[in-house]
This record gives sequence, C-alpha cells and structure tokens, in this order.
Amino acid sequence: MRPVQVSDVRKWLVETGLADEKSFVKFATDVTLTGFAAVDRAGSADVTFWLGGTASSDTHANGYASSVLESVRAGLLFAPPECASLADKLPGVRCLAIVENPYHAMVKFLNRFASDSSDAVSGCAASAKVHAGAVVEGLVGENCVIGPGCVVMRGAKVGAGCVLEANVTVYPNVEIGEGCIFQAGVVVGSRGFGFYEYAGKRRMVPHLAGVRIGERCSFGANTVVAAGFVSPTAIGNDCHFDSFVQIGHNCVLGNNIFMASQSGLAGTVVVEDDVELAGGAQVAGHLTLGKGCRIAAKAGVTKSIPAGRMVSGFPAIEINVWRKAMVKLKRLGES
Repeated sequence: MRPVQVSDVRKWLVETGLADEKSFVKFATDVTLTGFAAVDRAGSADVTFWLGGTASSDTHANGYASSVLESVRAGLLFAPPECASLADKLPGVRCLAIVENPYHAMVKFLNRFASDSSDAVSGCAASAKVHAGAVVEGLVGENCVIGPGCVVMRGAKVGAGCVLEANVTVYPNVEIGEGCIFQAGVVVGSRGFGFYEYAGKRRMVPHLAGVRIGERCSFGANTVVAAGFVSPTAIGNDCHFDSFVQIGHNCVLGNNIFMASQSGLAGTVVVEDDVELAGGAQVAGHLTLGKGCRIAAKAGVTKSIPAGRMVSGFPAIEINVWRKAMVKLKRLGES
C-alpha cells in the first residue's frame, strides 16, 4: 500500500462515521502507515486490528489475549470499546482507535487505502521470454518463460527461471520464488471466499495480503491459490500440486507437500512438511495437518491430523480403523 499519514486516516474515519475524535485514546501525530498485517506480525508502521477476548481468530488475524498485549507492535490498532482502558498496556502501539467493530473498520481501511497497486515497480529481465499474447505489468526475473494468454499483474513478482505455460493469472502482491512451473489456467492470488456479517448484511472480505511461494514448486492445470486477508497465503519449497487443486485464503504450507487432482484446503489450514493428499481429499478450515501425514483419496478431514498419521473416509479416521469398519459394513450389507 502507499504510505499514508495517520492524521489522514483519522480524518477519514470521522468522515465515514467509523469513529469520532474521541475514538483515538492513543495518538501519535508523526506516524506514517506503510503496510498492514495480522496483530501477531504487525510492525510500528502497520495497521492491524484486535477483536478482544481470548486468543482465537477466524481470519488468522488476532493471535493475542489481553494478558499478552504488551508484546503487540503497530502503527495503528483498531480495538473494540471494552479495550479503551488498555492504552497503558500497549507500549508498542503508536495509535489506538476504539471502534464499534474492529473487523469492519479494518476491511474499510483496506478497501480505501490498500487496494491500489498502480505505483508498484514493473519490468522484465532481458533474458525472459514473453509471448506476444501475454500481459506483463509486474516484475519477471531472469530466464522466465511467459506463455500465451498469461497475465502478470502490477505488484506481482515472478522469480528467475519460472515457467508460466499458458493462460496463467498472477494477481498483485504475489511473490513467486525461483524455478516454479505453472501449467495452463493456474490462478494465483485471487480473492479468497471470505465473508463477514455487519449491520445485518453479509459482506465480502478483501484479500489483499497476496501469496508467497517458495522455490521449485509446480502447479497443475486450473489450480487456484487464493490470497490472504492481512497475512499472505504461504507455500514453502518443493511443493507439487496436480490439476484442479484448491488452496484457500490464509493457508500456510510447509515444504515438500504433494496434493493430487481435485484435492483442496479450505481457508486458514496449516500444512506441515512432507504431507500428501490423494485425489479428491478435502480439508475443512482452521485445521492443522501434522508433518508427514497422509490423506487418502476422497477423504473428508474435519479435525486436525497428528504428525505421521494416515487417514481415510468421511469424517476421516485412522486408515486401519476405517478399513475394518468398511469390511464389517460390507458383511452387514451382505447379510
């Protein structure tokens, strides 16, 4: 996002009715805001929000209970009314704005100040091969191959040696490491499927934090990786995805992960190293797949899976238990 003075943000909040002059119980006039982040990752120039209460988050964006707020750092923090008395417990917060709904205030802020990437740097390395039918507005590294119909939007960065075969779309605020391959129809950084309730209406969540992809990853045809809300969707090194794979917003994937065709992760799933998902396996949101676990074909995961476990069925259970259950069910049917 472009730098914005906190005084301009305060003026905008008052004009839109999201806050009033008394809402800022802590205010430093010299703050320049240059970014946004989850509250557990924010820095002194970032905007963030906290919903109060205990440490949990539907958007991977809270992370702190009031007992540990002293460690929070932010240029501007949106917080609920019950937090008005906490200003003295927030030494790392430069400005504290008390608002009715911090989530809504954060969404409105992002839509107003963080959705424009027109000033991002663009350009292609001399050694990159870009098809005449491609549109490249972002940064493309050395020895990349950008095929017909591909779109690299302004604010995206494609690392050296990457191959975008055909009709690949890379959205703003996507950073791709070296040596990655994207087959036809892959979409990286599109808005996640996220909504929230405010004033009796369901509203879209802007997912402007983008995607971060490591090195030597491959993406099969028509795979989609959704952007994060205030923290990027992240994929490590040496990960490989078959066709029609879905990776939801805010997911965090480690290294050496394999997902077969039509498997998918809902939003805010953590996948540790060396995990494998067979074809058609689906994982519900806000779960963790432990290191080295295996998800069998067409399994439906509704609870976090411990490291090294192999599961099958719906809801997914340990595979040997599932196999015994299937044998007994077959015998019951035959009888």
